[in-house]
Amino acid sequence: LRGHAWSGKGRVARVDLSYDFGATWTQASLSNPVNAFAWQRWELGLKLPVTGYYEIWARATDITGGMQPMLVPGWNPKGYLNNAAHRIAVRVA
Repeated sequence: LRGHAWSGKGRVARVDLSYDFGATWTQASLSNPVNAFAWQRWELGLKLPVTGYYEIWARATDITGGMQPMLVPGWNPKGYLNNAAHRIAVRVA
């Protein structure tokens, strides 16, 4: 898996991923940042244990300790200021 993370408060310090609905988290590898406010590339080799349905969750933490929340409270019809952790569903056959 690979992706990008960003924080408006400074460099991304870590990205963690979970495939078991948040029961466990694994830290991804970060590439060298271009600068403190650039998108940060991350990568994680992930082997899912068995076939079936998974939700892969990704959350970033910045150098101030700010971590993406799992949910953003309230209805936000246009998605502005959505800082929630990213989730994607996959089925392994």
